[in-house]
Amino acid sequence: MKNLETIKSEIISLPTIMNISEEIRIINDLMKVETEDLIVNKDIFRFIVDSLELSHADSGFMDVTKENEKNFINFYVWLRKINTDYGLSLNNNTIDVFGMSIEDINRSMNL
Repeated sequence: MKNLETIKSEIISLPTIMNISEEIRIINDLMKVETEDLIVNKDIFRFIVDSLELSHADSGFMDVTKENEKNFINFYVWLRKINTDYGLSLNNNTIDVFGMSIEDINRSMNL
């Protein structure tokens, strides 16, 4: 299991706009981090989530498919819960970026 510092180092080594597989890998790693690490290192956690949001909002959302959307919906639900449970001070708009289903994305692209 990786800690937040390790995940942050990985993000720093990646392009600002990651490919979808990198986003999913980081999300999966992040969701396995010990609760204590999240609480103690809130700033690092927010840096990681903000980096994911920037990548996903820029273009990652366009690569969401029926096969991978569950990763992002699960992350959205997880972020909502831990943000409330541990007072992580994540912006709701940041969290909402990950809650878009493939149908939501398609609707927004057809405005």
